[in-house]
Amino acid sequence: MKRNQTVNLIGAVTLVTLMAKMLGIVREALQARAYGTQEAANLYTAANNNTIYLFTTAAYALCIAAVPILTPRLRRNRQEGCKAAGNLLTVTVLACLAVAGLWIGATFTPLMNFLWDGTASETAQLASYMRIMALALPVIGAAYLLVALFQSLEHFVLQGSMSIPYNIVLIIFLSFFAEKMGVVGYVCAVTAAWLLQLGMTIPYMLKEQYRPQFRLDLHAEYVKTFFRTALVTVLTTSIFLFCYLQDSGMTARLTGSPVSAFYYADKLFTPLTTTLIYSISTVLFPKFSQEYASTDQKTYRRYIWGVLRTTLAVILPMSAVLAAFGTPIVKVLFEGGNFDASSTAATGAIFTTYALSMAGFCALDLLSKAYYTMEKTLEPLLVNAGILVCNWGLNHIMGARFGGAGLAAATAISITLGGVAMGMLFLRRTGGIQVTPLAKSLLCALLAIGILQVLTGRLLNGLEGKILLVAKCVGMGAVAAIAYVLLMLLVKQEDLMEIIKRYYK
Repeated sequence: MKRNQTVNLIGAVTLVTLMAKMLGIVREALQARAYGTQEAANLYTAANNNTIYLFTTAAYALCIAAVPILTPRLRRNRQEGCKAAGNLLTVTVLACLAVAGLWIGATFTPLMNFLWDGTASETAQLASYMRIMALALPVIGAAYLLVALFQSLEHFVLQGSMSIPYNIVLIIFLSFFAEKMGVVGYVCAVTAAWLLQLGMTIPYMLKEQYRPQFRLDLHAEYVKTFFRTALVTVLTTSIFLFCYLQDSGMTARLTGSPVSAFYYADKLFTPLTTTLIYSISTVLFPKFSQEYASTDQKTYRRYIWGVLRTTLAVILPMSAVLAAFGTPIVKVLFEGGNFDASSTAATGAIFTTYALSMAGFCALDLLSKAYYTMEKTLEPLLVNAGILVCNWGLNHIMGARFGGAGLAAATAISITLGGVAMGMLFLRRTGGIQVTPLAKSLLCALLAIGILQVLTGRLLNGLEGKILLVAKCVGMGAVAAIAYVLLMLLVKQEDLMEIIKRYYK
């Protein structure tokens, strides 16, 4: 794949994914207005975290594990690849049905008491929500296995676009039926709407003339590799999720820190963070395999470092802007109805702190996929396990003293340290590594956030209406972005200069 073609494809995937994520943010804003951060919303959050969120994470890991299995087989022989896809699809759906059955049966009182510290009626309500949401697991598993198949056939837009009808339907529900049907109705709507995500694969089936063939062959040589890789990938690709679950689980035991504040902060942070990062990794993941197969180890590692360095040059200023405007963003998107000023303050503080972890999150995602290409999973597994341990320890130190903001800070610190550790492991004994361009990007980002802090202190008084607040933040963000680019030009940051030379000879 040519470099310019790769950039254009990343741009297309990013735009489609951004559209889907923006619809998701609108959905979360309507949910915040409908249910706020009250007890019913907290119960929904706990149920969603421990069912749909976990299931989606596991299914995404299965998708990543399936791509390197299906891609070479489809390229060698289309029939062989389709048979492998049918086998993996069958195995996944059967496993999901079994897990869903166990999950529904496991929602007994001791488990609910572990997940929720509340009254008996609240615990029973949580159990009912979780039983309903567990029904979506087979659908989620099938959808993501089909995504893996079509990614292997170079249909990269599907993963970003499949949640568009899902979000539209839930937006309609929240706009017209939320008050009448309540949280229970919304739980049912969320579960049923996953059928729409599965339905988004139908046009690709027709285009590729693919008919799912359900066949079971547990003795196929790739089945063990599939599940082994998926088990490791669940942790390594979802480290922020597990840190978030630690945070929300601990905040349920703290006074004055609503669980739903973490929910809304995560639902805002995750799409903004993953839109660009996952778009890049989705397109480049097959490219990693080609580069690894055609070069030696040191050249491959230097190539990955170049990709990471260029990506961080974009991520760092995004992190600075989101951190500076965290609370105003939450106010504009969520405040209203049952989501009051105190909800905005609590959610904004968490979101602002989470935003500081974007660079570490980016490094972990790209470097983990670079390791998977090399068929190595130990290093990502150890680093991400270390992040969880670090986050758990910092949560106990910082949570009791600083509340929800302290828990979010523990996550930001842990993920950033993990990204640094992963980079050092990946690049050890690799010559020709240029750190100066990354240092320049970091310096320019710090100067840009300093400019934002000065502008924010002078131009925002907390009394603005939403329209005026948006106008001020957009203006200040544009000033900071221009300042960042000018500073990068001033220090002659190598990656930016290369892009300029490539497109403006």
